[in-house]
Amino acid sequence: MQTQKPQKFNLIGLIIVALFIAFSINPILGIVGIIAIIFFLKKNPKHLTSYFSNYLQVASKLRGSLTENSQPILEKTAQKSAMSLQIPIILFNKTKTRLEKRKKYLHVALNSTLEEAREIISQLPTSDRILIEAGTPLIKIYGTEAVLRIKEMAPVGAYIVADNKCADLAAREVEMMANAGANAATCLGVAPIETIDRFIEECQKFNIDSMIDMMNVESALAVLKKLKKLPDVVMLHRGVDETEFSREKQIPYYQIKQIKGNYSVLVAVAGGDTIREVQRATFNDADIVVVWKNFYQASTETAQLAESFLKEIK
Repeated sequence: MQTQKPQKFNLIGLIIVALFIAFSINPILGIVGIIAIIFFLKKNPKHLTSYFSNYLQVASKLRGSLTENSQPILEKTAQKSAMSLQIPIILFNKTKTRLEKRKKYLHVALNSTLEEAREIISQLPTSDRILIEAGTPLIKIYGTEAVLRIKEMAPVGAYIVADNKCADLAAREVEMMANAGANAATCLGVAPIETIDRFIEECQKFNIDSMIDMMNVESALAVLKKLKKLPDVVMLHRGVDETEFSREKQIPYYQIKQIKGNYSVLVAVAGGDTIREVQRATFNDADIVVVWKNFYQASTETAQLAESFLKEIK
């Protein structure tokens, strides 16, 4: 009659239980325990033999069983986890959507609340020619979470603009917006030239588009001539207060041809929200038309307005 061999003592299981108890009592005690175990195993490597080899074999089989079809599910799960923990999305999405010079874009700026933003985004038509902006008010209220949340609300692959209006500390701001998932960030044209240069450089580093907002700039061309590198987009912008209190001020449409005649950059126009103003921007060869007033709050006409604006921008 064969005698049954005694069952091997599960050293790894005991170590795991011990570490769990140690961490439950005191995290410092647990860390000390880990250091002690590492030191012990380094001196006595024979204890790692069959136990670790079995675990490694199982891990290898599991890793090999992952197919290409399961990858999108893993990425989606990781992205949702990053949203809730505010882990930089750039870790999960290094391939960014970029603007194309052969296309004309409708740029929808969201400036109200995240609740309104959700309603508006849900009604926007599906189009790769629509840019969705986390407006300056949203970023001031919610911080980088505004960009994170809008990216989450938007369709997969949507182009997200962070209208942070950088005026200083360009490196820090670009990193924040890029890590939040933005495809583009903005810098003020009235900022120091050193700041604008650094902003453009950092945008290239983080693989996002640089937009220079020329609000209150007399000549966009004069600013561009001072820069070391060109931005991706130059935005000619008549501000809201200017529109309301200085009605004689006009959007400098004439500068579009000046800029594009000298530099290979995209030109955006902001400050006009009527169909007529959109038509005028397009007629003057603007590549991007920014609208916000009709998209401040969701309405039954939101989808139709977006469709009509998009048709005018060809």
